[in-house]
Amino acid sequence: MRRFPLNTLEDMIAASLDPRAMRKEFGLPHPLHKFAANGGVQDNAYADAILEFLNDETWAEPGSPSHRAATWFLFESERAFFFACSECGIDADRFREHLRKCQAGEVAAD
Repeated sequence: MRRFPLNTLEDMIAASLDPRAMRKEFGLPHPLHKFAANGGVQDNAYADAILEFLNDETWAEPGSPSHRAATWFLFESERAFFFACSECGIDADRFREHLRKCQAGEVAAD
């Protein structure tokens, strides 16, 4: 396994804050790969935004602006969600159905 050439603590901290780089370094699939529409998820700003909304939906305090925005985007948006998913190669219908099942407690959020 190839290692990052990290010389300082600052380098190590900066590298740990870049999930895309860590994923590529260790050969891990994209977190949304299960919902890829045509083979793979494009690792772009749209995928990053979707992951950020997932993070806010999960960890932000309920009722906070970031939690409300994430809830709207992931569950209520009629255009923005579908556009972002199409731009990064995600099957939006399948992904949203999975999110709804997770929210209802029908499946474990994985």
